[in-house]
Amino acid sequence: GGGGSGGSGGNQDDGVELTDNNFNDLVMNSEDLWLVEFFAPWCGHCKNLAPHWASAATELRGKVKLGAVDATIHTVIAGRYGVRGYPTIKMFPSGKKDGEAGEYDGGGNSGDIGPWALG
Repeated sequence: GGGGSGGSGGNQDDGVELTDNNFNDLVMNSEDLWLVEFFAPWCGHCKNLAPHWASAATELRGKVKLGAVDATIHTVIAGRYGVRGYPTIKMFPSGKKDGEAGEYDGGGNSGDIGPWALG
């Protein structure tokens, strides 16, 4: 295990921790719409996003899946999607996945994430 992300609120249980090992199974082999955040533990913007991401995951449960990848550890998946800055959020559309991801271009709080994902 690694270190946690310091005392932020929100229910982390609704967001899924994604890794190089489980990404294909959970995201690519799923029919669900996924929003995936690629983050770095030291990234200030990522820490600010964490509680919003957690509440959006709770709010969207059953409609959209939210996952997070520590891109400093899981470099294979981060490299595949060209992640260069943090946080980077990619959208994997519902239905059969072809390996392509869309860019998330919404705002960074839970009030923005939900409507963007459902829009």
